[in-house]
Amino acid sequence: MMKKRRLFKSIFILLVSASTCFTSCSKDEANEEEKKDPVDITDPTITCEADVTVNVDVFSSGTVVTYNTPVGTDNLAGAVTTQTEGKVSGASFPTGTTKNTFEVKDATGNTATCSFNVIVVKNAPSETMPYLVEVDITPSGKEWAKVTDLSDEFDGASLDATKWQNTDANRWIGRAPGIFKANTVSVADGDLKLTAYQLAAPEVVNGNTFTHAGSNIYSKKIAKVGYYTECRMKANKTFMSSTFWLINNRNEGSGCDRRVTELDIQECVGQVTGTSDFAQKFDESIHSNTHSRQADCPETPTGSAGDDAPTDVKVWADYHVYAAWWKSADEIIFYLDGKRVYSITPKGVFDLPMYLRMVVETYNWNPVPADGGMTGTEAERTTYYDWVRTWELKDK
Repeated sequence: MMKKRRLFKSIFILLVSASTCFTSCSKDEANEEEKKDPVDITDPTITCEADVTVNVDVFSSGTVVTYNTPVGTDNLAGAVTTQTEGKVSGASFPTGTTKNTFEVKDATGNTATCSFNVIVVKNAPSETMPYLVEVDITPSGKEWAKVTDLSDEFDGASLDATKWQNTDANRWIGRAPGIFKANTVSVADGDLKLTAYQLAAPEVVNGNTFTHAGSNIYSKKIAKVGYYTECRMKANKTFMSSTFWLINNRNEGSGCDRRVTELDIQECVGQVTGTSDFAQKFDESIHSNTHSRQADCPETPTGSAGDDAPTDVKVWADYHVYAAWWKSADEIIFYLDGKRVYSITPKGVFDLPMYLRMVVETYNWNPVPADGGMTGTEAERTTYYDWVRTWELKDK
């Protein structure tokens, strides 16, 4: 009996001790938990500077840009800032917009971000040289000088008669059914305007019937080898043409120089009515040609050579800059909106002086539509020339 009592007593003591230890240990652990930092639910913060805009030369593809690199902050130590998008300060940034994004992360994984843009803008092309946006083609030791007799900003109220001839009834009167009329030509709002229309009644001239009025402007001075000739033009939206080109006067030549040379920088239409495959993109491209023909000497090379390139939009939707550098007698380089598109080697030697032409005419491959083709507004029937500029190279 005494042994049982002692056993029960021992078990009781063990249970009490165990209970006391359990209670004491739980309190100690709780105390330790209370001593730990509370859970961090506060996000870090970071602030980027405003967008950075830098201007560069028109021929530049980018530039080095420095900026204040943002660094995030947090209520506790240990936050780290990293760049997740864009370029670091001091890097070379391309033209256009580069988005730069930074992220700050604290020790418990909370994050915050900010972004800003670096915008590299090309300066506008210089007005002291041809309109170019990619490559400066000026030879070393040379500079461009404007040929004033073959250049015009059209800022006046009328056509400058010292530079331009508005039609000439004694020369080419047009290709039927389009006849050249002086009243289609005006200068206003900084543009030369050639406005086509349908005649009130057909006119018969030299056995040809004319139903539509077009325009024929040509320079009084001549262009020559080495010149760079360009215009900023917005085409009309009709089946009739909008053009910019050069041609010689055959009667001014003699011997084997008695021939026709023609340099078409741009020939286009605003409405394609013809079915020929070559015509289908004439309302959204630059079309250029060189012609050598009607030669008196049989040994003189004749023929045509041309090329084309897309404008990506309709020619009547906006202005485009069309240009040709008559670099030599056997090389002519063409430019669209300041960018080189192709070069042409003429079939015959191109060394004869030529006159500049701006013409709205009809083509036999693009016939008059059933509705007459002149149902649009006056603005839609008008070819606009913002300016014409011709340049030559001079020694510095």
